[in-house]
Amino acid sequence: MTQKTGRQDKVLAVVNRKGGVAKTTTAINLAHGLSRKLMRRVAPKDLDKITDRSNLFQYQDTYYYLLGHVLLIDFDPQGHCAHGLGIDTGKADIGDVLLEQRHITEAVVSADRSAEGFPRPNLWILPASDNLEHAKDILRAQAFAMPSTKNYGLVRILEERLAVALDRFTYIVLDCPPALDTFTQAVYQFADAAIVPVKPDYFSMAGTGQHISSIFEAQTRGIDIRIHTIVPTLNVARQKLDQQMVDELRELHGNMVSQPIPRSQAVAEAPALQQTIFEYDPRFLNPATVAYQALVDRVYYG
Repeated sequence: MTQKTGRQDKVLAVVNRKGGVAKTTTAINLAHGLSRKLMRRVAPKDLDKITDRSNLFQYQDTYYYLLGHVLLIDFDPQGHCAHGLGIDTGKADIGDVLLEQRHITEAVVSADRSAEGFPRPNLWILPASDNLEHAKDILRAQAFAMPSTKNYGLVRILEERLAVALDRFTYIVLDCPPALDTFTQAVYQFADAAIVPVKPDYFSMAGTGQHISSIFEAQTRGIDIRIHTIVPTLNVARQKLDQQMVDELRELHGNMVSQPIPRSQAVAEAPALQQTIFEYDPRFLNPATVAYQALVDRVYYG
């Protein structure tokens, strides 16, 4: 079995320097949604046709073939990604990996919770903690001492120390903190494209507008990242101001703007229960679940 998608972007950074716009929620649901797209159900009659059984996964009485794996990297020192997925992070994290104190294979943990009814066999997480802030200071000093090359400094460090992940994962989703420092800019250049969640209110829109402009400016300075999708989140369609803000986004950015994610109790409750929206609402009865699936499909099919 082979993977066939229109995918062009492997590393996706979920970014916005404005807080409170559902970045982590979007990163978690996007990563899990992509991992679901990379699972194919196998009919019992076709099991004998599969020669490479290392990619077979059985959940209850159903077999799945794993077309690839997804890694969620938490670049926010708050470390909410692991908690939202209900994962014990162990002793190592992204800070240890970037400082070369631990190999990445010691820090990446499986997000699978099949025993609890939440199968995620091909979703993995590289967690973060407060240790990342300390690591950033050291990394900046290391980058400053490096000789100037095309991929110099912090970007070169990220590429070298996360090289194993780049080789082994079909998608890598980066949950970025609400900041725009030199480290975050290096993460931008490490990524292929940006997913920008936007809350459709005046202050969030103003902050997001500045952030999007900063990404365009970064492109002129040679930072190789583009905006893949702008995602209106926490949207209340019946509120006139929300609709005006979404319309304004579409006027400014056209097809880059995705279907809005409705404000929903389900979206708020799912991470509190350590579930993704697809686990909380497996029958897709909530419009927010449908909207997040539309975002996943948008990324997957290119």
